[in-house]
Amino acid sequence: MDDHPFLVAGGGIGGLAAALALARHGRQVRLFEQSAGFEEVGAGLQMSPNGVRALKAIGAWEAVEPSCVIPSEIHVRDGLSGALLQRIRLGKSFEQRFGAPYRVCHRADLLAGLLAAVRRNFGIELNTGRRATAVAEDGATTRLGFADGTSASGAAVIAADGIRSALRQAVAGIVQPIPRGVILYRALMPLQRVPPEIEADCVTLWLCPGAHVVHYPVSNWRNFNIVAAIDGTLPDDGWKTPAHAGEVTKRLAGVCEELALLLAAPASWMRWPGADLPALPRWSSGRVTLLGDSAHATLPFLAQGAVMALEDAVILARSLGRGDGVAEAFRAYDAARRPRTARLQEQSRAMSRIYHASGPLAVARNLTFRLAGQGFALSRLEWLYRWTPDTPA
Repeated sequence: MDDHPFLVAGGGIGGLAAALALARHGRQVRLFEQSAGFEEVGAGLQMSPNGVRALKAIGAWEAVEPSCVIPSEIHVRDGLSGALLQRIRLGKSFEQRFGAPYRVCHRADLLAGLLAAVRRNFGIELNTGRRATAVAEDGATTRLGFADGTSASGAAVIAADGIRSALRQAVAGIVQPIPRGVILYRALMPLQRVPPEIEADCVTLWLCPGAHVVHYPVSNWRNFNIVAAIDGTLPDDGWKTPAHAGEVTKRLAGVCEELALLLAAPASWMRWPGADLPALPRWSSGRVTLLGDSAHATLPFLAQGAVMALEDAVILARSLGRGDGVAEAFRAYDAARRPRTARLQEQSRAMSRIYHASGPLAVARNLTFRLAGQGFALSRLEWLYRWTPDTPA
């Protein structure tokens, strides 16, 4: 085994998960995060059974589970009439069907759990304030260059530096995020502020003409997470851009009373443009590989973005654990993961069109949801939720 450490660029969910997975397979890891600290300011996320299995595989589930919420059901509602279109129960039968539970949490809580697990592992070195800008193979080692002019050398580089990856070009050429004509808004508020008309213990999806809204409790029932996706365009100013006062309620005027009350409840909203990446021709080149959003950023309409990064970490470490050379292992990881994430990207774009339908298409959609039932809805998610480390596709 190469004694040089593996270098991970990026200290988000994907980077921390990769570090944990590699360390569990006996690899030394040096992780570099560009910010001065580790923080996650994003929205909540749904931890489907495949995500739970991935967290267990990297030894982080016990650190993450206490901050998760066990929702009672998933509800799909018409945003104009308020009518319940579909109900999915998340109890014992759901867990038996998929072999793992379904939870919801906030991204900050997932990151905190991963970070706690990382800090307990002496095989991982954490570095902050180091923005990776370049990567190159240098003989038997791989060099990672930083914005301050310094560099680090290791056995290989895992670029987990997000949708705007500075390292992606070294592997896949120049690839820019593609705006998809949707504005995403997020709000987080204390659970006590949720209007009584809202079933706060459920994951609820509201379907509106040109928009949809998702909400659920997070942080062990302390807070309530709301995300609204509305057709439109917006300059890319990052995740920390405040929305104007009343912007969300104005854009969603005409929704039913219950939803209107909820949208008016948060003290503030943040917004960002919805974008993803095209399916890349490859993720790996020699001893450099991509992971998470740097490889397959997707729209959040199947709630799988963070989970895919967790899966990536598991399969990457397993590929390296087979004992082949680094480049060969990276190619195997690449081949195992690209078809699955490309399918997710395509289906997430399709869900935007379904969720945001209007007129006769919305009527047909609503009828389909009503008639389909829970069994049909879950059967369409089998390919996602039944993933295990031993059946990576």
